[in-house]
Amino acid sequence: MFPVSEIAEGVYVVDTGGLGYWNTIAAYVVRGSRYAAVLDTGYASGASRIVSALTRIGVEKGDLRYIIPTHAHLDHCGASGDLLASYPLSEVYAHERAVPHLLDPSRLLASVRSIYSDGLLQRMGGMRPTEEGRTHVLGDGEEIGLGGLTVRAVYTPGHAPHHLSLEIVERGYVVTGDAVPSKYPFASYYIPNIVPPRYDYELALASIKKLFGLGPRLLLTPHYGPLIASEALMEKYIEVIEACVELARSLARGAGRVEELEAAVRRRIAGEVDPRGLHPSIRTALRFVALSLHQTYSSST
Repeated sequence: MFPVSEIAEGVYVVDTGGLGYWNTIAAYVVRGSRYAAVLDTGYASGASRIVSALTRIGVEKGDLRYIIPTHAHLDHCGASGDLLASYPLSEVYAHERAVPHLLDPSRLLASVRSIYSDGLLQRMGGMRPTEEGRTHVLGDGEEIGLGGLTVRAVYTPGHAPHHLSLEIVERGYVVTGDAVPSKYPFASYYIPNIVPPRYDYELALASIKKLFGLGPRLLLTPHYGPLIASEALMEKYIEVIEACVELARSLARGAGRVEELEAAVRRRIAGEVDPRGLHPSIRTALRFVALSLHQTYSSST
């Protein structure tokens, strides 16, 4: 079965098969009576899967008008330039601080290369720059009409200063981006999306509360899939973020090493497990939590 599923009329989730793994990186398609939009794109290496999904859904070349990454990290924006090239009437919309990285991804790619290997960056597919005349700023509260369905931008900084979430107004759904922790289908726990170098704890918590304040029915998460929104879920999100931050603060007071923090975070989130048995996506996410928090709190003591 091809990995595209209808969530509700006009709203679809596409499994982009991030780095060769299913159920790790989602893109979302919203199809109105006039136009269609792709919300988050996954890595460039998964662009062909989105094209195939759009064809399967029945989106013609001239129907896709909007490509909207929630933020300029490769697992959310990497395929933007490829989709732009494949759909001649499409245009890209993003936060004003994300737009420069889409037009010229060289700094973004250099940052990724410094964290990962060149080989892994190649598996991600790099990133094709978007075209200047077809790349636009999308501001907080701005709406895009697709014909019977409306996408509204919601500014949700914390994970990154240029982060937007995207409300599908008539459905009561929110494409969260990384504003909320991840919950993979193959794991029973939540992992905060805390990554170096620009994570802001206070803003992240405020953004979670802002999203739930919209009263959504479903959260459409990138890592991975739709979740029923509830006050209990919001409390779980906040609890796991606060717990990881407190671990970082405690270890920083004792000059703990990043490896100690990573082990402590892993125990708090996943329990007493052999890290070698964890899914690669989970190992990477936990490593980023530790790196980012260690960077923040070891330098503040």
